[in-house]
Amino acid sequence: MRTIDAQERPIFPSATQKRTKTRIVILMLLSIGTMINYLDRTILGVVAPKLTSEIDIDPAMMGIVFSAFAWTYALAQIPGGMFLDRFGNKLTYALSIFFWSTFTLLQSFSVGLKSLLLLRLGLGISEAPCFPVNSRVVSKWFPQHERARATATYTVGEYIGLAAFSPLLFLILEHHGWRTLFFLTGGL
Repeated sequence: MRTIDAQERPIFPSATQKRTKTRIVILMLLSIGTMINYLDRTILGVVAPKLTSEIDIDPAMMGIVFSAFAWTYALAQIPGGMFLDRFGNKLTYALSIFFWSTFTLLQSFSVGLKSLLLLRLGLGISEAPCFPVNSRVVSKWFPQHERARATATYTVGEYIGLAAFSPLLFLILEHHGWRTLFFLTGGL
C-alpha cells in the first residue's frame, strides 16, 4: 500500500475531490485569459512601424514605450499579490481583466508619445496580478501531482495565441490600421 508524503498532498485537500470537468473548464479559462493577456502586451510589436510613422515617435522614444510595460509589470507584481491575498481570485482577476482590456482599447486613441506611454504603464500594472491568480487557482483546483501539467497548459496559451493570431493581426493591421487592432484586442 502506497502512502502519500507531505510533498504530494494538495494544499487544499478538496482539490482532489473537485470534478474533473470543472477543472478542465477552469484550465481552459486560464489558458484563454493568458492568451489574451499576451496578445494585449505584444500587439505593440505588430503595430509599431505604422504607429510610429503616424504619430511621429522616433526609434529611441519607441524603445522607451516598449519597455514601459515591463517597468510597471515588474513593480506591480508584489502589490498585485498582496491585493490578491486580501481580495481573492475572482475580484483580482475581474479587475485585472477589466483594466488591462481598457488600457489596450484606449491605446487605439493614442495621439502621441505621452498618451501611449501612460497607457502602456497602465497595462503593465493591470496585467501584473494575472500569473499570481493563475498560480493560486491551479493550487486550489488541482492536486499537487497535476499542478505542473496544469501550469504548463495555461502557459502554452501565451504562445498558441501569438502563433495562431499573428497572421490575423497583420491582416487586420494591413486593411484596417493599428487603431482598429488595439480596439479589437482590447475588446476581447
